[in-house]
Amino acid sequence: MPFKVLVYAHRKPGVSPEDFKKHYEAHIDLFKRLTGDDFPLSHRRIYIARTSTETPSEGASSRNATTPANLIVGQQSDYDCDCLAELTFSDQAGWEACVAKVRSPEIGAQIAADEDKFYDRSKTGVLVIGDVTETTKGDSA
Repeated sequence: MPFKVLVYAHRKPGVSPEDFKKHYEAHIDLFKRLTGDDFPLSHRRIYIARTSTETPSEGASSRNATTPANLIVGQQSDYDCDCLAELTFSDQAGWEACVAKVRSPEIGAQIAADEDKFYDRSKTGVLVIGDVTETTKGDSA
């Protein structure tokens, strides 16, 4: 049974959303190279759409004061992260092998050094995804 986690990723203060995405995409290449066979089956990234403004947005964090999320419903403070990453592993043991590799001193140091350029690790959230149910347009009612 697949094991999935969701990562809430935040850019460092002073890093633009565009630069964050550019660095994060390059970071995934590094992560894949360093984890080798323990890289997830898939690593899907969903970036929050943001608009640049000159006037601070009401309710936004100081980091996103002039780069508010393009909200339809909700409050800016609810959408402070910049990317949601969904990592899929064949099973929980696959996840644990990847984590063990990332926490090894040599690999962990390389990942941390790269993340220090663009990524705010202090705000990272990681959670296990439970059941996923999807309905598509073609499904009968």
